[in-house]
Amino acid sequence: MGILPSRLIPRLIGGEDDEEIDQRPRFNPLSREDTNNKYSTTTSTHTHDVNDEEAIIIKVRENNNYYNNNIRHDRGRWIKHYSSFHRILLVGEGDFSFSASLAKAFGCRASNLIATSFDSQDFLMENYQSAMSNIFELSIRKSRIMHEIDATTMATHPFLGNIKFDRIIFNFPFAGFFKEMPRKTQIRFHRQLVSMFLENAKEMISEDGEIHISHKTNGFHREWKLEVVASSHRLRLIEAVSFNRLDYPGYNTKRGFGGDDNFDCYPSKTYKFGL
Repeated sequence: MGILPSRLIPRLIGGEDDEEIDQRPRFNPLSREDTNNKYSTTTSTHTHDVNDEEAIIIKVRENNNYYNNNIRHDRGRWIKHYSSFHRILLVGEGDFSFSASLAKAFGCRASNLIATSFDSQDFLMENYQSAMSNIFELSIRKSRIMHEIDATTMATHPFLGNIKFDRIIFNFPFAGFFKEMPRKTQIRFHRQLVSMFLENAKEMISEDGEIHISHKTNGFHREWKLEVVASSHRLRLIEAVSFNRLDYPGYNTKRGFGGDDNFDCYPSKTYKFGL
C-alpha cells in the first residue's frame, strides 16, 4: 500500500544493475521474406497471367491468415490496462500481490515489470504472510524486485531514474496514520505524498506513458483532489475508471505499515495521468 516520505534511503536489492529490460520486439507478419515460395509477390517482373494472379491472391490470403492468427501475440498479453509490451514500474507494493497478478497474466516471462516496496525484505517477511510467495512468482518470471524504494525521490535513483516507463502504478497511496492531528493536516500530508510521487513519476514516463493511481473516492479520500494535485505538475487527466479488485486475481489490498489485514477498497477509481 502507501509509503511514508523520506523514512528510508532507497537501496537496490535483488538483481544486477546491468541487467537489461526486454526490448519488446515487435514484428510485421506482412513483411516476412518468403524466398522459398515460388509465388512470392515481390520478385515477379513479367506480365501476370491468370495463374500468377491466382497465386498472388493465395499469397495475400496466407498473409492475412498469418496476421489474424498472430494478432494477439503481436499485441502482447493483457490484464485490464496493462500489457506485456509495456515497461511497467510499480511502487508502494505491500505483499506484492498486485505485481504478482500482472506477472502471472503476462505468462512465463514478465521481465518488462519492476515491482518495488518502500519496506525492507525483512519487514515484508515479518508482516505479510504471502509476500515471499508472491516475490517468488515474480522472480521465476524474470521480473525485477526492489526494496526500500522511496516513490517521492525515485527519479534520482541511479538505476530507476535512467529508465523511461510506459506505465507507473501506485495503488492506494497512504502517507500514514495521523489520527491525533486535525483533518486538514492529515489531508495535507497525504496530498504531499501524492504530489511528490507525481513530480518524480513525470520525469520517468515515456512520451506516451501514463501514471496510474488507484484511489478511494468517498469521504475523506475524495478531499485529496488528485486531479488538482496532478494539474499543479502540468499532468493531464486521461480518464478515471472504476477499480475492481477482482480484475486482478490474487490481489490483496493490505493496510500497510505492518499488519496483514486487508482494507475495503470500494468505491475507488484508477486515475490515469499523462504528459
